[in-house]
Amino acid sequence: MWYHKNMKRCNIVRVLFSKEQAKVLETLGDRCAALWNAANFRCRQAFLKGEPVPSYATLCAEFQNHPAYKALPSDIAQEVLKKLRKAWDSFFACLRLWKKGKLEKRPGLPRYWKDRRTGKRPVRLIPVKSPRSYSLDARMLSLTLPADLRDGNGRLVLHTKGVLRFSGTPKTLELRYDRVKKRWYAHQVVEVPEPERKAKPEKYAALDLGARILATLAIEGSNRQILFSGRKVWKDFLYWTKRIAEEQSRLARAGRKTSRQLRKLYQTRARRLRHAYLALAAEIARMLSQHRVTTLFIEDLTGIREGMDFGPKNILVHNFWAVRQLKNLITAACARAGIKVVPVEPRGTSSRCAVCSSPTGRPVRHKAVCKRCGYVWHADANAALNILLLGSSKGHGAEATPLKPLVLRWNRHRWVSRFESAAGTPKAASGSRMAARAA
Repeated sequence: MWYHKNMKRCNIVRVLFSKEQAKVLETLGDRCAALWNAANFRCRQAFLKGEPVPSYATLCAEFQNHPAYKALPSDIAQEVLKKLRKAWDSFFACLRLWKKGKLEKRPGLPRYWKDRRTGKRPVRLIPVKSPRSYSLDARMLSLTLPADLRDGNGRLVLHTKGVLRFSGTPKTLELRYDRVKKRWYAHQVVEVPEPERKAKPEKYAALDLGARILATLAIEGSNRQILFSGRKVWKDFLYWTKRIAEEQSRLARAGRKTSRQLRKLYQTRARRLRHAYLALAAEIARMLSQHRVTTLFIEDLTGIREGMDFGPKNILVHNFWAVRQLKNLITAACARAGIKVVPVEPRGTSSRCAVCSSPTGRPVRHKAVCKRCGYVWHADANAALNILLLGSSKGHGAEATPLKPLVLRWNRHRWVSRFESAAGTPKAASGSRMAARAA
């Protein structure tokens, strides 16, 4: 395998700690918040007075003698200031978009790390600038400490739980505190070589994204499309949305707005949805690798929901359908498999027949009927084929009459067809084995 450039990936492991170590982590997190607030006050005052906001180098020079800076190791203090400067860079980028009319609301200034209800500094994260101040493996995390917190060896040694999925050149590290689970997690950025695409015949595939049918895959040379039904994922999302509404009603009766239980419910709903998306992206990458696909065309749906009111379906389209997240996960999975992803403008792909390019009618939502050749399509399968033809620059329609699409459903563990059990074995074969055992 040959490599040509590097890409960045993130290893995430859970950090295990004792009561004494928890106090040390809390102290470090509080000092990081104190430095952030002091430097952010300097930046906000400069902005409100119309003066240039200090750069990262200027912040380091001005705060190197500040008590909050000297209370931290230099690699941690410098990384806090760098993150603050990146936050201001993001603010200025959003401000330019707002002035051009591309954002509805004016962006707010980077905030202080402070709990408005209690007035205390929350412990959020501990960033570390470079590997010279930490070491991380599958079992242990070693972190440098300021002079007043050092014990015998001068470092904080913590046990870790998890798997380092990516190996390469280590970069920055962040210790993040999850307030809902009351746990610390280590996020390590690793620079890994990106696999170069091997020289092999070009083969294309296309992907149509949707809310009810999350993805529809069409592969060149195959006359059967693959549909990923979002029905089970949507039902699970609705269940947790109902739990969230019940908790919000309980809090409203008590005169409160939020609670740890409410944050936990939001986190659970988001993680279960992401789990389904991750499995979907992995399954698509596996199928593409199995068919030796080199390029995947995916529709570009940027801004498709802006200014649109779907009425009762707003929760489906605006809350449940995380199209950007799904697209990013699919792109990352294909990149790891060495498959190129190319965005395609989807305009008109659902309104014409993939066989004869004639206009189609939509008697029901999920069906497309060609007005010329009379083919009855699944609307998403027809759109995926049109994206494939558009991306591969073929001027004619589909070469063969497509078969009925294969529908895969989410069983909370993996994507399977209705002819397949949760273990991945055909139901008929599984039943015959059980009958043989009973005999």
